[in-house]
Amino acid sequence: MTTDVVVIGAGVAGLAAASRLARSGARVTVLESRDRIGGRIATVRDSRTPLPIELGAEFIHGAADEIVEIVREQNLIVCDTHGERWRAAGRRLTPLDDHDFWKELGRVMKRLDPERTPDRAFQDFLATKPGGATLAAQRTLAREFVEGFHAADLSLISERSLADGGAPEDQAEERMGRVIDGYDRVPAALAASVTDVRLGHHVDAVAWDRGSVEIRFSTAGARGVATGSISARAAIITVPLGVLQQTEGPSAITFTPDVVDPRRAASHLAMGTVVRLPFLFREPFWEAKSVRRRTGGRSLAEMSFLHSTDDDLPVWWTSAPIRTNTLVGWAGGLRASRLARRSTTDIEERALAALARLFGMQRRRLAALVEHCWYHDWVNDPLTLGAYSYALVGGSTAAKRLARPVDDTLFFAGEAADEDGRNGTVHGAIGTGYRAAAAVSRLTLNGA
Repeated sequence: MTTDVVVIGAGVAGLAAASRLARSGARVTVLESRDRIGGRIATVRDSRTPLPIELGAEFIHGAADEIVEIVREQNLIVCDTHGERWRAAGRRLTPLDDHDFWKELGRVMKRLDPERTPDRAFQDFLATKPGGATLAAQRTLAREFVEGFHAADLSLISERSLADGGAPEDQAEERMGRVIDGYDRVPAALAASVTDVRLGHHVDAVAWDRGSVEIRFSTAGARGVATGSISARAAIITVPLGVLQQTEGPSAITFTPDVVDPRRAASHLAMGTVVRLPFLFREPFWEAKSVRRRTGGRSLAEMSFLHSTDDDLPVWWTSAPIRTNTLVGWAGGLRASRLARRSTTDIEERALAALARLFGMQRRRLAALVEHCWYHDWVNDPLTLGAYSYALVGGSTAAKRLARPVDDTLFFAGEAADEDGRNGTVHGAIGTGYRAAAAVSRLTLNGA
């Protein structure tokens, strides 16, 4: 079979590229290993919860123009995450003003040098104690933010990359929201204009020459594994960074000839580690009066985020401002790496123990309130091998280099290839898909 463009991967980057190309009249085929679209957007609907449960991406970060455009076209409802931030310290829970949270974080992050030569790790930056004793608490906040939000190993992540978009710079960027009907509505909207999306098609190899590609894939069915191929003028590769970095194993894609420059760029990036646990409780126990002994008498009914230095899951959030019985536990970086090596049962037990410590409850009593817990192991999922990307020391320009077309024939997209520092975001991934589609149209299709 022959088509104009093959897109590898039906996450939002791949679907965004396919949508733009299909609307321009190109013949596009999307090959996806999973039995669903959406990639690292994984929405679960359960009749016991008023809101869908997100196992992957959940929030819309900042202005996110690419998502806003889809939201408006589809008449989707987005709710900002208004609520109160709290911090656990010892046996006390104390409120954090949301704007002050970002302001205090910025007091350290603004000291990062985007031109630092030689580049260094964020941990080495912190070791210099920027701001001295005055900013000791803010450095702790920055450490927790980079490890949690960026899912990064502090000894590996680049100072230069964090100085260029590593933290929100204004209130518009601080804004966060949710798609109330579920984040999977976004990839579904992108897929609506693409007629040839093939699920369960695992790409094994890409043989290419300038202006020509042959994609070899395999499918599993009742009669075993079958193989096939498809030819095109160009290919857009949108697999996660962790998969792109593989040269052998079940998820590896063989390129003939090899793609030296993209692989070199990818080697300067790393896949972050995240453990995320949405819990459904029989009641919102954090609103109980008994908890107020830790809050100075204040109610937690409007709590949005709870931050701590817990060794297992240091961040929790509610569905605020929508009131539900769900709490999501989150760990990133080295904490997540340690947890991910454990069994799902053990991870859940440690999460409940962390909650019990934070709220001063008996773990057994808390466990009795659990109605359900969801977990997807993105770290060991062979189709992701991690959460999302960050730049290693010396890799602050790696995303831009990964985004460069290879002989106007192979195009790479996905959050790891975002040129504007929006790695790890859904709108960043969508933006790279649009960019790749425009490049394919300009360099390949229109010039054919």
